[in-house]
Amino acid sequence: MPISTNPSLHPGGDKQHSARMYYGILALVLILNQAFYLFSGRIHTHIFNYFAYSGHDKYALDFTITIAKNVSIITWQILLILFSLKFYGLSQTELGWRAPKHLWKVAAGILVAVMYRILKTSFFGNTDGIFSPHIGLSGFWNTLNNPVVYYHLIVVPFISPLFEELIYRGLVFTVLERRLGWGWAVLGSAVFFSAFHTSSIISFSSEIFLKGLMYGLLRKWDGSIWASTAAHSTNNLLASWFTITV
Repeated sequence: MPISTNPSLHPGGDKQHSARMYYGILALVLILNQAFYLFSGRIHTHIFNYFAYSGHDKYALDFTITIAKNVSIITWQILLILFSLKFYGLSQTELGWRAPKHLWKVAAGILVAVMYRILKTSFFGNTDGIFSPHIGLSGFWNTLNNPVVYYHLIVVPFISPLFEELIYRGLVFTVLERRLGWGWAVLGSAVFFSAFHTSSIISFSSEIFLKGLMYGLLRKWDGSIWASTAAHSTNNLLASWFTITV
């Protein structure tokens, strides 16, 4: 078999870049991703106000703009991921985009998210500390006449987590793991996940950071993004569809 003499590639296929460019491009991709998300939110508000004042049905209008906004965000994320794959010399498989080898690990991701949600509510949901979890339907079910509710019941639990996992436990995790090892990849992906997972350009949430660590460990354990995606989706599903109280 001929040996590649391309000096721009490491044996693993990773393109050689200076450390500044290597991490700088990653930070730029995340900033562009967050900036587009915030920009689309601003545009959403302006378009909604303009047509709402013209007498259009607010529920239908909000639903239409929300779907259009999310299609544009997902398209933008795909473009950023494709650019990053080319820049870093990565394959889709290396990002974790492959069939899971062990479905029980995906099921374990779901269980981890359920246990996290129950424990979180048990310790922080009230002050008396009594552990008696009760799962009931959330307030969404009282407003099923609002089309936007279906966005929160379908897109938020199932579609958004997939693309977030491709960004953070796919791209960010893989890029950091190649240079720093999996421990720093788990930590770094959790930091970035927290920093760019709010309504401001950069912030920090300890709860989102904790969930980022959980998702990162599942990503390492499974070898693909599906265990972490299952946990992420389950967490969002419980938040949107159900209310867990104690």
